Amino acid sequence: MSWRKITVTLSISVALAFHSFPSVAQGTCPGNRAANATFEEGSHSGGNGLPGNAVVANSWSAWSVWGYSDSSRQAEFDVENITLTGYNPYHVHSGNFSQKFSTAWGTHNAGLYQRIAVPKGSAVTFSAWVQIYTGQDPALVNGIYVSDLDRPGNYRAYVGVDPTGQEPGNAGSPPSPGTVWSNPVIDRETRSTDATGNPIDAWVQLKVSATAQADHVTVFMRGQPEYGVHNNVSYWDDACFTYVAPKAVATATPKPTVPPTARPPAPATATPEPTQTPPPTALPDPTPTEPAPPTPTRAVVAPTSAPTSASTLGTTAVPTRVPAATEGAEGGPGLLLVFAAVWLAAAGLVGLNLTRRWRARRSRPVDSGQ
Repeated sequence: MSWRKITVTLSISVALAFHSFPSVAQGTCPGNRAANATFEEGSHSGGNGLPGNAVVANSWSAWSVWGYSDSSRQAEFDVENITLTGYNPYHVHSGNFSQKFSTAWGTHNAGLYQRIAVPKGSAVTFSAWVQIYTGQDPALVNGIYVSDLDRPGNYRAYVGVDPTGQEPGNAGSPPSPGTVWSNPVIDRETRSTDATGNPIDAWVQLKVSATAQADHVTVFMRGQPEYGVHNNVSYWDDACFTYVAPKAVATATPKPTVPPTARPPAPATATPEPTQTPPPTALPDPTPTEPAPPTPTRAVVAPTSAPTSASTLGTTAVPTRVPAATEGAEGGPGLLLVFAAVWLAAAGLVGLNLTRRWRARRSRPVDSGQ
């Protein structure tokens, strides 16, 4: 190895030694649901309306809006790979890769997005680390270019969540208007110094929270410079997406009931069939009757064997008529029978008396003196 090559290698090592490069171990986001969150799982080129030379990390999609001003341009997408010659570890937050998008001498409104499944109603949080490199004439400090903050692009960076899970229709479509964005960070707010006091463009973590309104949400990274200066670049790394599912609504648990003591079943008894009761027969209204008057008793004088005089011939006890209780009153059949019996008895007695008298007269001797 020549002395010249050894000198260049030592110079690079010394320059790196004097800078504090943030290093975050992969997997520092417990429960991370974002796919390829560290950008270490490969990349793909073009597609979805992007130029063929655009390179995007796997599991992510790019979006870029332009034409909204004279200086706006379609952003260029690339993956920073520090394992290749010419790439600087300074632009990677952890691992070997980060995602980059930029425009030279122009502005852009662009970024990456990913759609993630979550339970509806979940409280979601999305974060990512960003480094902004901007300005008309960046300065080279200890082998590292840093932003020109005297003539910056006023580059702002955001992260966002669309709670409804909508995606841009193609690479040239913006996020939905319902996207919730974090507070932006602007280039001059990211200026910091390393351990030796040299200026650097620091890595800054952006974070946003929202409530999922559907069974998917869409997370976004976004960079938007205001002025079309020579350099408008942002680097993104170590995304983190987590959520807390909504709590199930507690329902009242019924208290256990003590079953009653089992009793022996009662013996089965034949249930008599119901008998049909004939409807009652309508009876005629009862006719009010008065009690029959007592029958008068007459003393019947039996004839003697010889009457004392002829003048008594034919003299018999004639039964008198029994007057009705009330003239014109209606009597029942029983009362009529009583009256008929009385009359028949009286007629019988009269007839018997006449017969006896008649026989007595015939048996007497005829008076010859007459």
